[in-house]
Amino acid sequence: MEKRDAYFDNAKLFLMILVVFGHFLQPFANDHPLYNDLYYFIFTFHMPAFILISGYFAKSGPKPILSLIKKLVLPYIFFQLLYSGYYTLIGLQDSFSLNLGIPQWSLWFLLSLFGWNVLLHLTKYFTVKQVLIASVLVALLVGYFPIFDRYLAIQRTLTFFPYFMVGYVIPKSWVEKLKTYPKKWIALLLFSGLFLFIQGNDLINKYWVFGSKPYEDYLTQPLLGGPQRLVFFAAGLVGIIAFLLLVPKERHFFSNWGKNTLTVYLLHGFLVKGLRALELDFEISSLELFLLFIGSMLLTATLSSKRVGQWIEKGKQVLQPSL
Repeated sequence: MEKRDAYFDNAKLFLMILVVFGHFLQPFANDHPLYNDLYYFIFTFHMPAFILISGYFAKSGPKPILSLIKKLVLPYIFFQLLYSGYYTLIGLQDSFSLNLGIPQWSLWFLLSLFGWNVLLHLTKYFTVKQVLIASVLVALLVGYFPIFDRYLAIQRTLTFFPYFMVGYVIPKSWVEKLKTYPKKWIALLLFSGLFLFIQGNDLINKYWVFGSKPYEDYLTQPLLGGPQRLVFFAAGLVGIIAFLLLVPKERHFFSNWGKNTLTVYLLHGFLVKGLRALELDFEISSLELFLLFIGSMLLTATLSSKRVGQWIEKGKQVLQPSL
């Protein structure tokens, strides 16, 4: 069995902590300008980094469609069912309805990951460079067409596909250089520049970084959507580089938790959405913000446990016996 790379396990774990923290932070983002800037700073690069890493690990080539259906589409159906029932139970939706066309909250990632791997089959007919260039052009253009919106996460899939392709084309030698690059202060410089860029943008809203809506839904001048998306694509790459420069390459006690980040991603929403359903209206202090981050770390560690992972596997097997 091939030995796991501790560097990427560490990277995925840290990114998942940021995902969980970002989702807990969202209701409080408008309480203070710093919280708002921190929220958008995190969202600028954390999911793009996950997507880029997914593309990097797809270097073995396009996977069979049936395998992708088993791995991604069936879990999507399973969790779409769970979340729909849960949302009805806690009052976030009036009645139960299983709409497979509109993914519940964070489940868009499963559909998009399926879509990116399917689109990777284009490399059988075109050069990798052609697919990469086309992915960028389509990502910029898709925002001008409101027909997709949230349906099957097509808007997000096409918007974030360039990150997947960048990960796919990055040489392993580049990653090895990042692992051992001694000038870690460059990462702090890049992160500082990215934060100042976010801080100086008073027009930013969540759909600038979500990639889930057409330009006309969130921009006063939709024609500028393409250039805006290109700028944020570049900003995301800056954040990814800075992040990867800081990830430790050695194996630590927490490294194994990075193996189960998809489990954390799928399960943490039950707590996040449950708390949001309570509609608690209060502001948090800086100390409480720090405690929120600590809580995000603890929740990520808990959901990354082997026992929770085994429970998820059993749940997925219920859907798979006929395939």
